[in-house]
Amino acid sequence: MSRPLINVRSQRRKRSAWLVIALTMLLACAHAHAQTPALTIKASFAGKQTISPLEQIALSLNRPLQSSEGKLVVFIGLTDMTALFTATPNDLSYAPTALPWPTGENPVTVHLVSPADEWKELARFTLRVAGKATTEASASENARRFGFDKFNVDPSVTVGLVGQPREVHFPTSNRPERPTYTDVTLQGTLQTSMARGLFNAQTNFDVVGSSFQGQALRFDTMGNAAPNIDLSNYLMQFQINKATVALGGVSFGSNRFLMNSFSSRGITVNVPINKRLDVAVAAMNGSSIVGWSNFFGLDQRKHQHVSGTIGYEFLPERRGGLRVEASVLQGSLQPISNFNEGNITDAEQSKGFGLRLQASNKSQRLRTDAGFARSRFNNPNDPTLMQGLTVAPARAATRNAHYVEVGYDVLRDWKLTENKKANLTVNVRHEQVAPLFRSVAADAQANKFQNQFEVNGSIGEFNLSISDFHFNDNLDNIPSVLKVFTRRQGLILGAPLASLSRNPEKPARWLPTLSYSFDRTHQFAKSLPSNADFKLQQLPNQISTNHTFSSDWQTEHWRFGYRYNQSLQRNRAEDVLIPATLGNVVHGISIGLKITRSVDLSFDVSHENLQSLDGNANKDKERNDRTLRYGGTFTWRITQHSAFTFNLNDTLGRTFGDRSLSSNARNLGYDTQWSHNFARETGRLRKVKAQFYIRYANQYARSLDMLFGLNNLTRSQTLNTGLNFTFF
Repeated sequence: MSRPLINVRSQRRKRSAWLVIALTMLLACAHAHAQTPALTIKASFAGKQTISPLEQIALSLNRPLQSSEGKLVVFIGLTDMTALFTATPNDLSYAPTALPWPTGENPVTVHLVSPADEWKELARFTLRVAGKATTEASASENARRFGFDKFNVDPSVTVGLVGQPREVHFPTSNRPERPTYTDVTLQGTLQTSMARGLFNAQTNFDVVGSSFQGQALRFDTMGNAAPNIDLSNYLMQFQINKATVALGGVSFGSNRFLMNSFSSRGITVNVPINKRLDVAVAAMNGSSIVGWSNFFGLDQRKHQHVSGTIGYEFLPERRGGLRVEASVLQGSLQPISNFNEGNITDAEQSKGFGLRLQASNKSQRLRTDAGFARSRFNNPNDPTLMQGLTVAPARAATRNAHYVEVGYDVLRDWKLTENKKANLTVNVRHEQVAPLFRSVAADAQANKFQNQFEVNGSIGEFNLSISDFHFNDNLDNIPSVLKVFTRRQGLILGAPLASLSRNPEKPARWLPTLSYSFDRTHQFAKSLPSNADFKLQQLPNQISTNHTFSSDWQTEHWRFGYRYNQSLQRNRAEDVLIPATLGNVVHGISIGLKITRSVDLSFDVSHENLQSLDGNANKDKERNDRTLRYGGTFTWRITQHSAFTFNLNDTLGRTFGDRSLSSNARNLGYDTQWSHNFARETGRLRKVKAQFYIRYANQYARSLDMLFGLNNLTRSQTLNTGLNFTFF
């Protein structure tokens, strides 16, 4: 009888452990009546009638955004302003010294963009900025400079000297191209802001440089002809009343299938016609570019996108309550890659139109976002790729795509106790993209049908998220193409047990913060393609599960964390689930100590056990990979301006095949660094900052393969120094 990957006793112990953990969490939830709110945002200007064009604003989050949730994107009108905001774990803030707020009423929308590029509107506000009368009154208090009510120039230059005076390696074949070197680097920024009456202008230019030709910004595309000092990015924005013109590195598009926040060098114009109607147009280069050449991004007519959007607000007093947008796009691409990519591209053309509907009730508890796009895509003949061969021309294809998203807050800040509130949100998403659908200005996967259901709930500091995802391709049901179905379910639970304390101001530090996530993915096909050369029993039918559990304790002077992860990959044959063919178990511990006010110590260790069997769970074909990793960091802040750090990492790996040791490997490395910085106030340059560092690194790697008789050893030692001066 074949032995499964994880024996029966081990499975029983783990099931018992999971049962205890689950019961502990459920009892904690029942005792606390608590869970964290779904992510909500409050605006600092929400209670104000108007703000001045130079007033700082803040968008406060009710809890830190987790990296697994994605990122936040902030739009002012139709302009993506995210890059201008300063982000902290609990808020986004912007002090408009370089880019004053446009006068009048401006819609502010905050979106959550998931790692899968799914957009969800979290909040919508109205930013009312004092108009001309207020601006003129403020300007009268100060003398005009160069004819402007406001005129600021903010330069910043950083000059660096980096070097590697010593390098040792083994074997000699590992000798790097530049074992020792001394380079000069440059980073420069120039920001200006001007205002007079209804006119505002802001500019931002960034340049980078290096004395080493291989580090030039455009070396990958221009080789030795690349300039050593080059323009990395710039943006010029001009505003007259409510009309805005932007040139340089801009972003445009709100239709996820046609043109979705496409970023490149070009020009955008945004004109609010009245309170209901607004118009925006853009002309942009087809790929990301840098440098002084093609300054406006419109030199190559066959490698650019031209797009426009018309938006209409049916409820101008509540912007976004019922909004319709119509977009058009005509774009073409030449076989030119982005400046930082080296892939092979083809000439492409597309043109199309799209519609988008956004609606919400007055309280924004019910929200709807729907979109449609129709695009005609064509691959024109490209002599570079054809290489003189006779190739049948590709046929132009006109295809559709649409999506619908509905969200409803079943509970919103429902008060359970004096300090605990409950929230419950239900989201439903549907998306369908036809086969061969393509737009040159949006990255949308073609030939897919997917539905997603999601529930997010919280009680106080505790939160729970449940999702169900269905996907399939081959929408045309082509007999010769395999049709694959995906079913995915997920659960995320967060339980900060310290919040169980009756006094919120004095949480129980001895109680940990627990989190658990579960993911199950089932991918399968129902029928054989008409031209298949394999049997029905060989159709893909795979189930993968992943469990992750963590617990963290933290005080002012120490922290401790434990991580556990288990993943299993199984195959199903004729509706029978066979034993796991691939399983991985990881245990990890992290410890942090604040020994004194200036000395910190941290240590991490993990053990990973990866086991695999053949499709019949044959124990004679078993392979077991065991990996032990540990590392630590020592930090000593010697003075306010000086610090010393030491890092150590070690990885030990062993592979057992057919019950015997078949390979052994070790990677050991450590590095130490001392840095010192200082700042000095000066008259004309206002301030000078400098930083010096010296770093030593030692790496050792050895691998031994008993099966093939291989024994590899590599070593390297490097000494690096650096000196940076920043003038601003």
